[in-house]
Amino acid sequence: MQVATLTVDPHYLAGIAVAAAFSGVLLLIPFFRQTWYACTLSIIAAGVYYGREFPGFVLVSAAAYAVMRGLCGATSPEQRWRWACVAMLVLAGVFTLARVEQWERYWSVAGLGPIVLLSLGMWPTLKLMTLFWEVGSGSLPAPTLLTYVLWICLPFTLSGPVLRFSQMPGTLVIDWRTLASAGWWFEAAAATAKLMVGVSLNFGQQLLRTHFPQAHYFDNAISAFVTGPIGFYLTTAGYFHWMELLARPAGVKIPPSFNFPVGRENISAFWMNWNMTATYVFRDYLFYNRWGRRTYNIYFNTILLFTLVGLWHAANAYWVLWGFLHGLLFTIFLLWRKYRGALPRLPLAGTRLANMGARVLTYFSVCMCWYLPSKILQKLAVL
Repeated sequence: MQVATLTVDPHYLAGIAVAAAFSGVLLLIPFFRQTWYACTLSIIAAGVYYGREFPGFVLVSAAAYAVMRGLCGATSPEQRWRWACVAMLVLAGVFTLARVEQWERYWSVAGLGPIVLLSLGMWPTLKLMTLFWEVGSGSLPAPTLLTYVLWICLPFTLSGPVLRFSQMPGTLVIDWRTLASAGWWFEAAAATAKLMVGVSLNFGQQLLRTHFPQAHYFDNAISAFVTGPIGFYLTTAGYFHWMELLARPAGVKIPPSFNFPVGRENISAFWMNWNMTATYVFRDYLFYNRWGRRTYNIYFNTILLFTLVGLWHAANAYWVLWGFLHGLLFTIFLLWRKYRGALPRLPLAGTRLANMGARVLTYFSVCMCWYLPSKILQKLAVL
């Protein structure tokens, strides 16, 4: 019989450990606060976190810096923006092909053992997209090599959340008062609680499957509507919250990523509060893009945005369908919001009961967009 085990994502544990060590060294050893030494420390931290993938991470980061310097050599703002758009398209194409063709595989190198020679993770790719956009649009001057390395290797953002280069402080200013405040420790307890509850939900799901192996429908229902979505939300929100907390004493202000998205009144409010640093990047760069038209088409842009968000997660049918379904759900909400004034007034509209029903319906719809892709693909596989 399979035994349930209480496990935590090793990437989360490694990320918290590396970020805590980086922040602690800056607090305890003053000379590491200088840009050169902080940069060296961040490289070491990235090397520890990525392990065998670090050579591939260095290769991609170096190529991106060379491209960024090339953008700054454009003769006009229009040419620089065109080159930036090409750079972003190439980056997205290489990122997708690397996943489809499994370019991120281990290579055996004499004396070094198995390493990855090309590493384009989802979070570094999104960070580089923001850099190309900000430099290409002229809103950001060309960063120096040291500040670029410090930003790309910053331990607080190696596996999310997104910190745009324009949000990066010029120098790391240590603030001991952060750790002396009761608020910081209260938030640390809250972040830890999120992680623990999220992990416990996953453990509880394993126990259910171990002790009731025949209860398939009940198991699927609990996984689809309780342990799966809420467990994922709490563990991810707890990890990102810890990154925000550990960055504060080092003088880095990372925007919040989650603001209680579960239980929101509609799908728009849900996505406005879910993984916000990433969501806002897609919103700013895709949703408000006209794509060559005089005005942007809100419905086309919505479907495209969420489909690409799914592709960003993984280049497979499940995530593409996941994104499309979320885009379809959001489009239905936009149509409802536009035309609801012309529809007959619904019973109980505006009441507390109706508001509660809207929250339950939103949560149910989001969960179904996570659950349905796998079932649809299973049905298609047997056709």
